[in-house]
Amino acid sequence: MNLSIPYMGSKRKSANKIYSTIHKLNPDGNLLADLFCGGFAISAKFMTKGWSVIANDKNKYVIALIRKVLYDGLPKDIVTKFVDRDLFIDIINNPDNYEDWYVGFVQCVYSFGNNPIKGYLFSKDIEPVKRAAHEIVVNCDTSLIKSFIKDEFIQSIISKPDKDSRRSELMNVSHILKTRTFEFQNLESLSRIEQLERLQQLERLQNLEIFNLNYFDVSIPSGAIIYCDPPYCNTTEYKEGSFNHTYFWNWCRQKSKTNKIYISERNYKVIGFM
Repeated sequence: MNLSIPYMGSKRKSANKIYSTIHKLNPDGNLLADLFCGGFAISAKFMTKGWSVIANDKNKYVIALIRKVLYDGLPKDIVTKFVDRDLFIDIINNPDNYEDWYVGFVQCVYSFGNNPIKGYLFSKDIEPVKRAAHEIVVNCDTSLIKSFIKDEFIQSIISKPDKDSRRSELMNVSHILKTRTFEFQNLESLSRIEQLERLQQLERLQNLEIFNLNYFDVSIPSGAIIYCDPPYCNTTEYKEGSFNHTYFWNWCRQKSKTNKIYISERNYKVIGFM
């Protein structure tokens, strides 16, 4: 099972392949510097395989979230509260008014495509439905769901003893009503929260260092394997702003004198920067 947080550009689906490739080429390797760790998928995969990891990302909010999940755990009373559009906008526009980890949480869980630049996760017309589903599943609160399904179905849901069984029953109701609105895969925020919580299973945290720096400011021991997943050329920019690809590839050329470097990039033409 891949462990990661929901994040734009996450390599969760590719984590096994990336690990296998790097491990095959470096069978004696034991230290990875993941300089654009983002959703933490690659760092987590290498840690589960016994490697020590230096994880870094420039997004201070996602780093704060990773630290919160790994070292403190997510406070249930806070993360199970539904974040509506107005609260989302206020958090994104005024992050200093909130704890850094919570800003990262909202960015990852309640933004469209895990990208706050693209806005709130739900459209205005679907938000009330998603909130109603969230409230009955998480809090057994039926006040909002009454506008969407009949009482007989509501009673079958709230008769279940816990969140997981209520969600399963809501899925059954969704099938009966021939709508996918309430199905598990369409309750995106709940799915993303659970993905975050699974990261708490990660062990050997003493072999992990986490930083919030520019990639070129991270201290990397000679011989450590470096993995980079920078913003791709000619694609959506990350919230941190523009990325100097020319400088990055020149930095890689210099760093390759002391470390092996593996880079994810979908545009083969960027090798011209080397």
